[in-house]
Amino acid sequence: MSYPSDLDKSMIVKYSVGFMYYIEKHKLMEIMSRVFAELSLQTVPDMRLWLGQNIKRIAREVYSKALNVFHLGTTADYYQLPKNYYHRIVLHGRPGAGRRTLAHVLAKRWNLLILDADTLAYQHINGQQQDENALLLQRGIEDDNVYMRSEAIGNLIQERLLKPDALHRGWILYNYPNNRCEARELFEHFTVPPNRFIFLQIDEHTARMRQLMRSYKPSPQDTIVYLDRLMKQYRKSKPQLNAYLSHRREVLYVNATACFETVKCEIMSQLTKTPYVLGFKYGESSALD
Repeated sequence: MSYPSDLDKSMIVKYSVGFMYYIEKHKLMEIMSRVFAELSLQTVPDMRLWLGQNIKRIAREVYSKALNVFHLGTTADYYQLPKNYYHRIVLHGRPGAGRRTLAHVLAKRWNLLILDADTLAYQHINGQQQDENALLLQRGIEDDNVYMRSEAIGNLIQERLLKPDALHRGWILYNYPNNRCEARELFEHFTVPPNRFIFLQIDEHTARMRQLMRSYKPSPQDTIVYLDRLMKQYRKSKPQLNAYLSHRREVLYVNATACFETVKCEIMSQLTKTPYVLGFKYGESSALD
């Protein structure tokens, strides 16, 4: 018997992660846990016959209860998530919505890896090793090409999410996606897509006041001109981005106008108690199709 001398470890990681996501998406762990629980409470003379008669019923109950809680708000304590649940969270909202602060609080709560897309891009483009993504990002910045920048940053994030610390701890990402195309790439083409997308809702006036009234920390970004540019980009991309996200079950809309403690408790409550459901709502296709 012969064995390959060189193993492509990256392909093994991608396959393993893809398999894990398949199990999570189709709620196979919940179904099997329910099967074992029912088997332990009764005497079953023929296990294969019992599985054939009951597996469809159990799967239907798991899915229907999750959907009822998610869409109708009915009570289902059975679906409270375990403490070691593998959270993969994206925080999105206009500047001033509190993404960075919330990311650090949620990361501390569940020991998640924090990923800032802007920081990741900055570190990569200024690193000693200039790979194809760094060069693509550099060209995108020099030519002011949105598509080049988006592709390069998307590639960098995908590579980072396949690192051992991200796979073993879970993660929370902000400053990506910034438009509809990036959101579709994130959900439909990433090997490890998020299972929660928290969309922080806040009006522009309140967001600007928060930005201007925060503690002063001198940096090149602390200018009205830069803030105006960020707000303009957000206003331009929001309608189409929201049109796509409204079709996804992973998206959670949160009113971020309230005080920080209220917003934090609301998010933690939703992430802990609400069943996660992945994919498009009730068979809907992408808003781009």
